[in-house]
Amino acid sequence: MKRHFYLAFLSVLLLFGCEKETENVSRTTYYCDFSLKGNPVEFVSLGSAYSEPGWEASDQGVDVSSAVVTSGAVDANEAGLYRISYSVKNTDGFPATLTRQVVVCDVTPSPLETGFYTVSKNSNRNVTTAYGQDFTILIYQVSPGEFYVSDLFGGWYEQRAGYGSDYAMTGSIKLESDNTLSLVESSVVGWGDGLDGLSGAYNPDTKTITWAAGYAGAYTFNVTATKQ
Repeated sequence: MKRHFYLAFLSVLLLFGCEKETENVSRTTYYCDFSLKGNPVEFVSLGSAYSEPGWEASDQGVDVSSAVVTSGAVDANEAGLYRISYSVKNTDGFPATLTRQVVVCDVTPSPLETGFYTVSKNSNRNVTTAYGQDFTILIYQVSPGEFYVSDLFGGWYEQRAGYGSDYAMTGSIKLESDNTLSLVESSVVGWGDGLDGLSGAYNPDTKTITWAAGYAGAYTFNVTATKQ
């Protein structure tokens, strides 16, 4: 009986001890105010040098810009899409992060301009099914007359279906002298394949590009996109 009483008394002591140690532990943390100077997407001429626009960061009113850590690099001698990540921790060690995209592109004069394009909601798959809303894709020149396209599906799977970036059909197209288009290469990471083929044209007066992209022997994506 004494043994049982002792164990019960010890349990009560441990219970109150645990409550004492954990009470008032909850607290509020404030993330750093963090923003990038310049643009979230920067365009850099191939063969030039990338100049970092910088950032601003403060922790409850105290400037902590010097504590920002960056990762990623830009090779201005290689056309491509680069990502730079920025991170800064508050006094409690919680990080705030931002990302900038840097597009290194060939600036040889061309009727087709580098930049963001709005895919029309009237674009369609197999004619019968319209996209139903506008999407945004990126087109930039990688060499004279050759252009990278961020999604030759025009956003159908990545944005419309919400599958994510692995289901964008990235690739490059060639702008011929008569402003018609031909496919250079294409690939979609999610399914590990590419387009069956592509045909299209660019209208420099309206800055509108159109193409029909065949895929998987069953689908044709009829895309109309206009420069923003």
